[in-house]
Amino acid sequence: MSESISDFFADALTRLCPDERVRALEAGADPAALWAEVDALGFTDAMVSEAQGGAGLSLAQAAPLFVAAGRCGLPQPFGDTVVARALLASTGQQVPSGCIALAEARPGDGERIDCGEVPGGALAQHVLLSQPGEWLLLPVEQAIRRPGSYRPRSSVSLHWASARQAACRWSDMDADARPFRNAVQAATMAGAMERVLALSVDYANDRRQFGRAIGQFQAIQQELAAMAEQASSAAFAARLGCHAAGSRPAPLLAATAKLRASEAALRVAQGAHAVFGAIGITEEHVLGVFTTRLHEWRATGGTELTCAQEIGQAAWQGDLSFAGFVQAWLAPVVVVEAD
Repeated sequence: MSESISDFFADALTRLCPDERVRALEAGADPAALWAEVDALGFTDAMVSEAQGGAGLSLAQAAPLFVAAGRCGLPQPFGDTVVARALLASTGQQVPSGCIALAEARPGDGERIDCGEVPGGALAQHVLLSQPGEWLLLPVEQAIRRPGSYRPRSSVSLHWASARQAACRWSDMDADARPFRNAVQAATMAGAMERVLALSVDYANDRRQFGRAIGQFQAIQQELAAMAEQASSAAFAARLGCHAAGSRPAPLLAATAKLRASEAALRVAQGAHAVFGAIGITEEHVLGVFTTRLHEWRATGGTELTCAQEIGQAAWQGDLSFAGFVQAWLAPVVVVEAD
C-alpha cells in the first residue's frame, strides 16, 4: 500500500474520531453513525480480492490501516472486520454489512458455544468465530452477553445456544482465529502506543513546574525515551506479525508480534501515567481510553503467556538450535508484492 493511501485513511479517521467523540462512544453513545462513516471510506474491503470488488491487499499491505485505527482511537474492531470480510469473500460466503469481530470458541456445555472477552464485540453486528475444523459467522444480537472487564460498554463475552444460530458456516481444517487476532492486535496496539507517546510528549512540553516545562527535567526525559523505545519495538514487531504475501499470517510470527507488543504496552502505559500524574486517570482525559485498550488487548486473544508458550513449544519440539529455530521460523522471508 502506498503511503498516500494509508495517510488518507489516517487523516480521515482523525477527522471522524476527535477525542470528544471517542470518549462519548466509550461512555455508551450510539456507534452506528461513526461506523457508517468509516465503512463509507471503502477500506473495510481492503483485503477482499479485486475480482470481488475489494482492493486485493495482502495482510502486510493492510497493516498500516490497522495501525491508523489504533492511533486514532476507533472503538470498533476495524482490523477484525477487514480480515473477516476477506475470509468470508474468499470462500464464497455472503459478506454481511456492519462490523465483524474475530474470536475463538471455547469448550461449552453440550451444543453451547462460548467465547471469551471480545474487544469491541458489543459494537459489532457479527462475530466470525473459529472452532476445530470450521468457521462460524454468528450474530451478536442472538447471543447471551456479559459486559467486558475493561470496556463494559464496548467489549463483551458471548454465549450462543447452538451453532445452528450461525448465519453461515464452512469447514476449514486450518480454522484458527488466533493468528489473525494476534497480528491485527499487535498492529492496532502499535498505533495506540504511538498516540500515547504523542500525548505524553505534548503534555510534557505544555505542563510547567518551577518555571519550566516538565519535559526539561531529566527524569521525564528518561521516561519518554524509554516509552519511545518500547513503542518503536512494538511497531517493528507488528510489521513482523503481519508479514505475509497473502491474507494468512504465519502463526509464530504473529505470536511473536503480539508478545512483544503486549510487553511494550505495559511499559508505555505505565510511563504515560507517570508523566501525566493524576490527571491521566480522569474520565475527562483521553489518555485513559488508550491505556485501557492496551491493557484489554494484552489480556485477550493471545496473551503474553499463551504466545510465549506457543513459541517455546515450537522451539522445544524441533531439533534445531535456538539460532537455527529463529532463522527458520522467526525470520521473515522476502515478500515481493505486485504494484
